[in-house]
Formats: sequence, structure tokens, C-alpha cells
Amino acid sequence: MTVRPTVALSLLVVVLGAFASAQSDTDDGNYRFQTRPPLPDASVMPTLANGNIGFVAYGEYVHLNGVYNGLRGKSHRARIPNYGNIQLTACSPSSPGGVASTCTYQLNMRTGKFVTVEETGDYRLVHEMYPHRYYDTVLVNRIRIQRLGSTNTITARLSQIPGLQAADFTWQPSTEFVMWGQLYKSQCGVTVQVEEPTVQAFGHNVCVTYPAIPETVQIEPDTMAREFLFFTAFTMTEEDGRRQLEVVTGLTGAQEETLHMREMDRLWERYGISVERNDELDRVIKASAFYLFSSLPAHQVAASSGRYPFYGLAPAGLGRGGIEEQEYQGHSFWDTEIWMYPSILLMDPINAAKVLSYRTTVIGGARMNAMKHGFEGIQFPWESAFTGTEVTPDCCPEVADFQHHITADIVFAARQYFYATGNTDWLKSHGCRLAADSSLFWLSRASYNNATDLYDIHNAMGPDEDHPNVSNNAFTNVMAAHNLFFGEFASCYCRDQTVNETVRRELLQVARGLTLLYDAEGDFHPQFEGYQPGTPIKQADTVLLIYPLQHPMNVSTKANNLRQYSQVTRENGPAMTWAIHTIGHLELGEVQQAATMFDKSYRQYLRAPFNVWSENGNNEPGAGNFITGAGGFLQSLINGYAGVRLHQDRLEIKNARLPPDTRSLHLPTVEYRGVLFALTVNETRIKVAIRVEGQPDLKLTVDGTERRICKDCEYEGTTAIIQQTKDQIFEGCRLRPTTLGVKVADQTDAAPALRTTALAFLSLIVCSLLSKMF
Repeated sequence: MTVRPTVALSLLVVVLGAFASAQSDTDDGNYRFQTRPPLPDASVMPTLANGNIGFVAYGEYVHLNGVYNGLRGKSHRARIPNYGNIQLTACSPSSPGGVASTCTYQLNMRTGKFVTVEETGDYRLVHEMYPHRYYDTVLVNRIRIQRLGSTNTITARLSQIPGLQAADFTWQPSTEFVMWGQLYKSQCGVTVQVEEPTVQAFGHNVCVTYPAIPETVQIEPDTMAREFLFFTAFTMTEEDGRRQLEVVTGLTGAQEETLHMREMDRLWERYGISVERNDELDRVIKASAFYLFSSLPAHQVAASSGRYPFYGLAPAGLGRGGIEEQEYQGHSFWDTEIWMYPSILLMDPINAAKVLSYRTTVIGGARMNAMKHGFEGIQFPWESAFTGTEVTPDCCPEVADFQHHITADIVFAARQYFYATGNTDWLKSHGCRLAADSSLFWLSRASYNNATDLYDIHNAMGPDEDHPNVSNNAFTNVMAAHNLFFGEFASCYCRDQTVNETVRRELLQVARGLTLLYDAEGDFHPQFEGYQPGTPIKQADTVLLIYPLQHPMNVSTKANNLRQYSQVTRENGPAMTWAIHTIGHLELGEVQQAATMFDKSYRQYLRAPFNVWSENGNNEPGAGNFITGAGGFLQSLINGYAGVRLHQDRLEIKNARLPPDTRSLHLPTVEYRGVLFALTVNETRIKVAIRVEGQPDLKLTVDGTERRICKDCEYEGTTAIIQQTKDQIFEGCRLRPTTLGVKVADQTDAAPALRTTALAFLSLIVCSLLSKMF
């Protein structure tokens, strides 16, 4: 029997007008990826998300921000049956009769929609599926029937294919209600297992509210076109679902789409990096930006009484991670702060703050983690989910035991946020506690070496996971020093009573005294104590000192670090390694080597037909929608080819170059201290086009000449610097430069601490001698 929905039906003029509008928004074909049947494996299907709900196109389950099920290492994104998985039966991969040859599938990144089209000489069926960007608890299905040659009734058969009610929830009996003449059902449940019983007392409540889907929709011979809209809400309570659907179903189709596209436009205004004369590369850039920002919230969303705060970014995004030990289970790693976050920070500091807020939301779990391991302060776990406690699976204990650099990685991201925004309100409310307490962790983690008069960090693992339990990993020690210096500054600025003046002096002493290994003969930094040149490594580790750490060193040392480790890095290592090598070669002026690494950083990791990132290269299996790789790739454009570098007191643009085989590189938005500008790189020059003037006490120099920072001003040159003009002293507190390898005896402003250390050491010797004498 055919059922005709009475809600959200549009007349021909509305349908065609909306369809034409959508098409005009997407004239640039580089935003669209299209294929014909059969659809590829689910591992390379695109992810659709809006920061609150996420799913794989045509996937049977939805994931909800912050909702996990499973104890400790079994914690994973809870699988919620996707009652919004509506498909045109003729084009459905599960169609009993097979997929019709008249079907096509398209990912429209400009609109954030997955579009299925069945077209014959008689009719065109267009099905759009998308998570709404403004009503971010809602998944939308829009089906348009348009008459072409037929004069008969046109019928489209629909399939609704939710996943089984997986073991992640205990489900209650469903309820029904009628709204706007449409029958709705509501299915509510609670997750079965909490993540950490000492922290989490209750499971997560989830309700799916969805319309009863008719078997068919149709138009009569006297109708040229009609549109059918179906909304599915994913909320914490049934009342929230009803309330949200009452609002959205009361809108016209045009109103609903306008609100969605407003937020999509805002995202593309910031993330829409583009190149000219290289469509293939432009499509890679757009796909990378789309998959990255899809897991971020919109800047403006509809009010909701039940929504978790933003719960961070996982390597495979929000739409994946529902199966144990696959696609990282939706956990957050160092990937967030080191690989995804830097591009977000410079294009979208609003969402950068939300990424950081996840870590401060779960800081209690990090405090528990430090206590469990006998350390002071806070120690962030290697894998984090809902509670902030350690959720690394039992398969991989060594990463949880030794990869402690993640704590410093997180604080490094916070430090960069302060550089980029100067937000002292955030520093007082969130940053000080994060920086101060994490510095106490490193204070208890470092040990004094009498032989060298320096501090060592033992039992560590750097990013190279092939070498656990090493001492003085270069990346870890430099990161720890950054953390200690920032902790000293933050605790001073916020007048911390725990990290008082005495403790702050100790923080400075340890930070400056941390060991940074250096091989004078080879003029390079060994990755760890005992590292032998030629030893294979998994991925970028010591080369990260060049970027993002920007550690001061001779040009020859940078070159030797890069060459030393590029020769021994796994060919099948993760994508972001080659992005870092790209940036390193560009800094050294080695343009051809950079181009080779740049090509290597993306080509082997993208999967047709939707340019989905994969974790591993050369078609080896790995996590799908690997936005860690996308983030690294975007950094190679922003911080590599565009030459953008963030420092404590300035933003620099220098040594900008065009990516291979392009005529221009355009960044629509770079934001620094409130100054919004577009940056265009041409063959010999850059152009800075200012849209918002930003904070006072800034000056702009282009090729060494000072220029006004004014709305709609444009300047061309080869270098540009936005410099802070005020001395960087905040209420008597200064963030000191990160320097390592300074012996305690040479630290003049740490003399009292040194005397205490020396006297203690002398007393120890005396006591030892006396004990042998008697």
C-alpha cells in the first residue's frame, strides 16, 4: 500500500527553485565526487558528521558525541541504530533485485550531503542525506521526484535499514506519537557498561525519534514534482527529540536548507583552501578540509537541553569507532593536538578552543592517572574517551606505559592557542590549571643526572612506536621543556598557590636542564640514548624538532636530522610523516625533495571514489576517514608552502612557495589576534587581504615596510609579519624562551636551588663515608 506523507511536501516551483539553488552553490566540480554502482567497501565510504552526530554514508549505525560503551580499554563509540538510513530501493546496495544501472552516487562536500540519483527518460529521483549543521541533533532525508517524459503516476520505493539493536544499549519498548499528521516512533536506551566505575556512575541515555517511513512515495499524473522530507533526531531524552522535531518539521524545506547552508558557508569561508591549475590537488585539499571539519561543531547551533560538551577529535572522526580494536574506537590521541589542531587553530580559533576544552573537561581523569602511576599533577592517558582515564586496549600496553609525551603535546597546543589569540580570560579559566598541573607531572617525571649535571627522562617512548622504554627521547624532552616553561609562566600569571615561587624556580631549573642529545661528529640529534644511525623507525619523531617545535638549531643540523631519519622511516608509515618531511625540506629550500615528499604524503593514502583518507599507504588496510593524515597534509600547505609560522610574539609569512604544478595557493581565512585576512601565494609574491582589523597593539610589516592594518586593505610582497608591539609581560610574568641542555651549575638564576642540590649531594657523600668508617 502506498502511503503519502502529509508533512514537508513542496510544490513544483519550490522544489525546482531549491534544486537550482543547490546546484548554483556547487558549480565548482571540485567539491563533488561521483560514482556509479557498485558502491565501494564501507571502509572507504565517506563519513558525514556535524560535531554532534556522525555516521558513514549508507551506514546502519550513528555515533553521538561523547557517548561511549565498554569498560576501560573496551570503551568505544556506542552504536545507535540509524533509523535515518533511508535509501532508494532501486539504488540500495541491499536491494533484492540488485542495483539499477540508472543510479549514481555523489558526495557533495560543498553542501555536506550524500546524494543518490536514479534517472530514466521518464523521471528523476534525487535523494539527499545529511546531518543538519544548525539543528545538530537531526539527520535529514530529502527525496525529490521530478517528472521528465512520463505522463503516468511515478512511484519510488524506499528502504529503511537501521542496524540491529546492538549490545551497546539496554533498550526500552518504543513509543509512538503523531505530529503534523505524521506518525513518529521513539526508541530510548542506556549504554550497558560505564567506562570507569570510579568516575562514571551512570551510562549514557540516548533516544532516537524517527518517522514511520512509507514503503513508497509517488506523484500523480497532474503533478510535475514533489519533495518529501524525513527527519530523525538523536537526543538524550524523548522530550528533547519531540521538541527538536516539532521545530524542524514546522519549517519549509527552503528554510531548513537555508539554516544548514548558512553554517556550511561559514565553515568553507574558513577552510576553503584552494589551488589553481591543478584540479586533482584542489580536490584532495577540499576533501581533506571537509573530512576534518565535519567532526567539528558549527559555530552556531540550535539550543538543546541535552547535549554533551564537545568531546574532541578521534583519528577516524566522529562517524567511526563503534567496534572494539578497530578505527581507534573513537578515542582521542596525540593526533588531535599535533596533527589536526594546528590547521584548525589558524583558520578557526573558535573550534580550536572547543578542541582544547575537551581536555579540560576530562582533566579529573588525567589527575587520577597521575596518582595511579605515582606522579604529581596531571598525566593525560595515551587514549582518552568519556572519563579522561586510560582506555588503551589490552593489546598495546607499551604505548600507555611509555608515550607520556601526550601530556606535553596537549599543553603545547594550549600554548599555541595563547600565542594565536592572546586570550587571557581563557588562560585564567582553563589554561593556568592545565599548564601548571601538567608541569608538576614533568617535575616528578625528570631525574637529576649527577654525571652530566642535567635532567633525564627515562622509560619513555617518542612518536616512533618501534622503540619503547628509552631514555631522553629528543621529541619528548623538548616537548616537556615547552610544558615546564609554560607551566611556570601560567602559574605566575594566575598566582597559583600550589605552584608557588619556590616551585616555579624548580620548574625553570628542570626545563633548562633537560638533556637534548647531540652527536657533534654527525651534527644531528640522536632519537634517544643508544640510538644507532641506520636503525629503522616507524614515523616522524626527531624531525618534529624542525616543525612544529621550531627548536633553534643550525641549518646543517636540521638538514642532517632530516636526511638521517628520512632514510630509515618505514615506507608504509602513516601519512603525516611525509607532510612533516615536506615542511622540513621547504624550510631548507630543497623544493624538489619537498615536492617528492608532498606527493608521497597524500597520493597513496587517498581511496577512490570519494577521496577518503586511509591510515596506511599503498592500499594496505587501515583506519578509514583518517583525519590525522588530512590534518598533517593541510599543515604542509599552510605551514609549508604558504610559509605561515606562529611564534610567541608574532605571526610570520615567509619563504612561501607554490605547491607543485599550480598557479596560485589561496587560504581564505587566517586569523591571528583577531586579525582576519586572506592569503594568496603566487609564483613570486604573496598577497595579504585584510577583512577584520583585530586587536590593538599590533603592527604589520610587508617586506620590512610597516603597513596599516585596516579593513579591506591589501598588500603584496614576499614576506609579511604581524608583530605584537607591547612587551610580552603579563602582570609581571614573562613566558621565557624554551632552551634545553643548560647545566644546573650554569643556571645563574637558579643558584639557590643549585646550592640546595649541591649541599644535599655533599651531605650524601659525607654520610656515605661515615657509614663506611663506623
